[in-house]
Amino acid sequence: MKKGYIGLLACLIVVMLAGCTSGVHYEAGSYVGSAQGKNGPIKVEVTFSENKIESVQVVSHKDDLDYATKAVDGMPEIIINKQRLDVDAVSGATLTSRGIIGAVAQCVTDAGVDPQKLGYASVDKKTDSQVVEITGLAEEQIITGDEIKAMTPVSFDAVAVDASGTETPTTGIGVRLEDILAQYGASQKNFDAIVLNATDGYAIEIPRDVLAIRDVIIAYEINGAATDLRTVVPDERAMYWVKFLNKIELKGLVTQIETKNLAMMETALLLCTPEEYKYYDAIDQAVPTSQLLEKTGGLKTDTVEVAGIDGWARTETYDLYNNQYLKTTGEDAPMFIGPDLPEGMRMKDVLYNKLGEDLILSVTNAEQKYGTTTINGRTGVAIEKIFQELKIAETARYKLIGSDGYEAEISLEKLKTGILTLSESGVDTVFETPEAASVKGLLFIKALQ
Repeated sequence: MKKGYIGLLACLIVVMLAGCTSGVHYEAGSYVGSAQGKNGPIKVEVTFSENKIESVQVVSHKDDLDYATKAVDGMPEIIINKQRLDVDAVSGATLTSRGIIGAVAQCVTDAGVDPQKLGYASVDKKTDSQVVEITGLAEEQIITGDEIKAMTPVSFDAVAVDASGTETPTTGIGVRLEDILAQYGASQKNFDAIVLNATDGYAIEIPRDVLAIRDVIIAYEINGAATDLRTVVPDERAMYWVKFLNKIELKGLVTQIETKNLAMMETALLLCTPEEYKYYDAIDQAVPTSQLLEKTGGLKTDTVEVAGIDGWARTETYDLYNNQYLKTTGEDAPMFIGPDLPEGMRMKDVLYNKLGEDLILSVTNAEQKYGTTTINGRTGVAIEKIFQELKIAETARYKLIGSDGYEAEISLEKLKTGILTLSESGVDTVFETPEAASVKGLLFIKALQ
């Protein structure tokens, strides 16, 4: 009888322990955490008692509804029932499931417990199961860290150079993207560009000229330590070194659209309504890029090219660009920036923004980059130099349009004799010959067909 009682008691203890995790003591309360899902961050709210996860609620997500529903409905219950984080993803919703688990792990940490005690994967294991989606092939592919580590590795010595010029020597181990693509009968050199995306929202486009001469390495070990899957491009700026890699977009040959029309950034900004913008410890002025596009009449295009005075350029989607700011005062102005824009996606000292045939030019930075000349006592950048350096398409005649609506036509030959100079009106044109119209507050130089 006594043995039966002891056996029953042991069974009861096992059942009781199934609802909690041995040795775990939470700081009771509710916590909010977030992690990357398939299409964006997933936010959860988790409530803890002292020794149990009491509830898990998915507060918000950006994943496709059909794709995410099974995970949003199913994962909280699985985690609560098992009181563990080493649970299987819901079939058909792997990336959403992993996002929910990661967000709960953040809450577990905030509640004073190491999530690894609940089976949350270590860096090594997370890298093994990390998923990278590859688009732009005949069929979309998904490759895991475990599969990458099984391929022929390469060792590298490289130097990361950040936006401030700081150099960081780096060693590591990874696999060449070229070798990964070879599995699918492709080569990075066959694409016009490759866009690297990270789970934190960072994205960068590697242009064709870089792809033609550089290795892109998917690294899983940096300086002797395991790391998340990330890209390393030896001998290139750290902007291409993307942490938390989750998507590689292969872009086919894209026809380059010639620039035909110029808009003057300084004149357009005078027509906009600036806002206060906090940049580190400084309070600067900034203008929504949507306003800038409105004043310069920029038509909606698939992408916007943002180029800096240092020669670097980024290609952003129109929608992303249209929801940011152009900081117009203070350090690094004009600067492409936004409250939710990762630092690596910002562009300091913007030279121009290009939308199809239209280019919005910073004359301030054009003077600095291309030099100045003086005509009739006024100093500015030569229009001929602008056409030459920015490869502006040439037509026989152009129309100069001022911010006040004034218009004047001019031949290409006479246009190239002038300069663009800064003034209280924004930008003025100045010409040596009196018959060539000078325009105060120049807003546009438009090609006439």
